[in-house]
Amino acid sequence: MSYRSVSQLDQAVHYLDRALLLARSARKPMDEAHALNLLGLIHLRTRRLDAAAEHFAQAISIFREVDSDRWAASALSNLAGTHLEAGRLREAGDAIETALAAHRSLDSRQSVGNALWLTAKLRREQDEIEAAHEAIDEALEIALSLRNRGLEGFWLITLGDIQRASGQYGDALASYQRSAMLHRRLGDRAREALAWRGTGQTYAATGRHGDAAAFHRQAAAVHRDLAATWELVVELDHLAAAVQPEDAEAARAHWAEALTHLAPYADPRAMAVRSRVERRLAEPGE
Repeated sequence: MSYRSVSQLDQAVHYLDRALLLARSARKPMDEAHALNLLGLIHLRTRRLDAAAEHFAQAISIFREVDSDRWAASALSNLAGTHLEAGRLREAGDAIETALAAHRSLDSRQSVGNALWLTAKLRREQDEIEAAHEAIDEALEIALSLRNRGLEGFWLITLGDIQRASGQYGDALASYQRSAMLHRRLGDRAREALAWRGTGQTYAATGRHGDAAAFHRQAAAVHRDLAATWELVVELDHLAAAVQPEDAEAARAHWAEALTHLAPYADPRAMAVRSRVERRLAEPGE
């Protein structure tokens, strides 16, 4: 866990693998399940989504066998987030619904908020904007009641995404701005960059492509510095789209770089991004 906290993920996996073997040999199922859940979180972070889902599923099974309802619900939320990240929306929806009901029955408010945040992201992707808004509003109420600025800042990004999807561009910019400010105070550069991404997308939606490109460049620099390869791919895609109306050659360069980083990823969402980027690169130059 210490190595994970400082992003030395290979070392974290090494020690968790050892912990997993020891737990199994000592027949300590709770320790085994915790190691599996933590391994899943690292695989989720590095976008090894099939491996993450497998580890979470194993952890859920063991937690249920030892009647650890709270931890089973937590691992189920992690599995739901993995399915959602991969673009497997039906599986994500089933897992989110079950996890949310479990967290409500356990009266675990922060976990309820997390499941509502996942619900909001899912509903937005399904174009169910009103349902998405209701879920993220309830999640943010929980974050505020807990006085948890980290959760507030992170969930504000999803609120901004929903507001942008419904054409509330001014409100979206305000949500992203507050999110960026909170994450800067917390020293969380990765999530601050995600708020900048939302700002760039909002400016692009309003035709302010120069402003959009500036925010996407800023976010891409952070993702590059943090070696967050998948986030860099997504940012380069947005940056290319922002600069394309004024500089088609620069847009092609950004899409070409994004494509070079996509090789390790084979989940449905990554394949969709790959297909879109390849189509853009196949278009005749202007």
